[in-house]
Amino acid sequence: MIIWSGWGILVVLFALIFGVIGGVAGEAIGGENAMGIGAGVGLVASAIATWIVGIRLNDPAQDRVLVDPQTGQRVVLRRRHSLFWIPMQWWAPLAAIAGIILALVPNAKN
Repeated sequence: MIIWSGWGILVVLFALIFGVIGGVAGEAIGGENAMGIGAGVGLVASAIATWIVGIRLNDPAQDRVLVDPQTGQRVVLRRRHSLFWIPMQWWAPLAAIAGIILALVPNAKN
């Protein structure tokens, strides 16, 4: 079960879409041996997209501050975009590491 809030599901979608496109492009360019390299490059590209979109969506400047007129107490309303309670942009380093490992580790052949 995947748990997300806001647009946090984009982490999974970016990884799938960029990974598949990279794998297909790698196979088309370098044959079956380059599929892992292409998928790794695709994951690194998804990490970049995830970081940029996550930073923009979770920008503190978008928070709304409300003041209760009776007590004067401030309440901050913020919308968070996360996957498994981790803010979206912090999935980017994990995707980048996974992509680098996938691109550098040779494909296992039977």
